[in-house]
Amino acid sequence: MLRSRLLAERAAERLLADIASYDPQVVEGDFLVFRAAELGFELRLQRVAVAFEVSVPHPVPRRQGGTRPLGMPLVRSERLRTVGEIFADPQDVVASTAPGWIGVLHRLPVGCSATSLVADCRRVSDLIAAQDGLVARAGIGEPATSVGGLHDSYQDACDALRLGARFDEAAPVHLITDLRVHQVVTAVSQAARNRLLDLTATELRAQPDWPALRDTVTAWCESGFNLVRTAEALHIHRNTVVYRMNKIEQITGRSLREYRTAMTLYVACPADRLSEQRVRPRRPGRGACGSPRRTSPGP
Repeated sequence: MLRSRLLAERAAERLLADIASYDPQVVEGDFLVFRAAELGFELRLQRVAVAFEVSVPHPVPRRQGGTRPLGMPLVRSERLRTVGEIFADPQDVVASTAPGWIGVLHRLPVGCSATSLVADCRRVSDLIAAQDGLVARAGIGEPATSVGGLHDSYQDACDALRLGARFDEAAPVHLITDLRVHQVVTAVSQAARNRLLDLTATELRAQPDWPALRDTVTAWCESGFNLVRTAEALHIHRNTVVYRMNKIEQITGRSLREYRTAMTLYVACPADRLSEQRVRPRRPGRGACGSPRRTSPGP
């Protein structure tokens, strides 16, 4: 039974790795569909990719008079079983993708909402924390029904996990649908981001309360340019929102009720956050989840 389980885990790992590194110019999608079918998985069913990262909290908690060694493997069969207990559909592909990473290609039942999937990911995070004292975070991609779509969904899940950790570290689950602007901004060169900041927010960034002003611009746009919802999102009085908005408008000479101005500043906000945080270097030729990443031709 142990041998059979290990063989199944290795087969799932290879399948997920091949999907994560899928390149239609190198391998036919139908070939992966056939391989998956041999393992009992129908890849043409609607699925969504989820990426989990399991890490040791800092400081490392003591357990039974000792400390947890930092060099321990963070993804073992017990962690896979924990994820498999939540993602228990026979069509769910669950596999480790790299040390500290677990990937899931979750079959989406008819009528299943993103809210339900987020709740399942939170349960995984809570279970791993309760069992091992580790921190588990998740990124969720978009639904897909093809090998190419699953590749993109998995890369999106990895991007959601990486970006979510930088823009909302406290949240354990991140959806790529909430981070599309951030994803696009990170794809732009540092020089382009710096030029955007220089031309739109130089004087604002010089203000001592710039972080509060930045949060106000973000909340204003994400709340549909609604004053009451903006105040609720920031947990402040709406008069404070009005004060901050007036200050931004006086400094920039542009109205935040003019959508182009508001959206330009909105894009500048994650660009500014990225300028504060250096991107964690990746190994050459590797994706965010430790698997080879497909690159686009061109400069």
